[in-house]
Amino acid sequence: MDKIKSSPRITQPTYDHTSLAPAYAWIGPHAALVAQTHTFLQSILCPHNGCGTCITCTQITTHQHHAITWLYPEKKYTLEQLDIIFSTIAFALDDDSHHFFIIQKADALTPTCANRLLKPIEEPPTGYHFILLAESKNALLPTIRSRCIIRTTQASYEASPFTELYDCFIAKKFISPAGFDQLLRNMPGEWESAALVESLLQYWLLQYKKALTKENAELEDQAETMIGHLKQAMQQLPMPGSGKLFWRNLFLQIYG
Repeated sequence: MDKIKSSPRITQPTYDHTSLAPAYAWIGPHAALVAQTHTFLQSILCPHNGCGTCITCTQITTHQHHAITWLYPEKKYTLEQLDIIFSTIAFALDDDSHHFFIIQKADALTPTCANRLLKPIEEPPTGYHFILLAESKNALLPTIRSRCIIRTTQASYEASPFTELYDCFIAKKFISPAGFDQLLRNMPGEWESAALVESLLQYWLLQYKKALTKENAELEDQAETMIGHLKQAMQQLPMPGSGKLFWRNLFLQIYG
């Protein structure tokens, strides 16, 4: 089968962990940003310099670490969803401790919600930090952007843990079920799986629009099929421990 496109590999930026900023805004594909956030937090909180395998690193990738609060909108953020930020920062942290608020899909902040965050983002209590993840910088209010250190994800072709898995669902290239199982050796966790499926869905939605513009019937049919499978997968995301079964089923539904 012909390969359509290679996915971008993400180059991780280098951070000075001795002088963490109050707020960051990272712009790029959501799945890549989530993986980048995991690596960033592991490099700060892991007692083994971001080993990726210890209890702390596992808690980070499964979104269970006590020093990290993850927020994700239903559709748009509400003021009630932000209450946890204000109830948390009411407590002073121990010296040299850190707590991170990860605002996923920050471009889903309403103007009211964004305005409520201006003061804590600009001057959070000591040890508290914000990381806003967004696909579009322009979707963030200028007042939010001006208070954040902004980094835009750059595409390169360096290795990424889930690159081959991602490629399987955007490239019509032959791979056997046994070969696909080999790709699951670096299986994403349930949160990373959700981010990957969402990123794949966005990719195929874009391909569908391109197909309509170029009147490419073959690509339109292919994109429509992929979108259907991925939307269904979004409704049945893996529970803890069921990741391999989830990805195998998705593979077989599409290529079986």
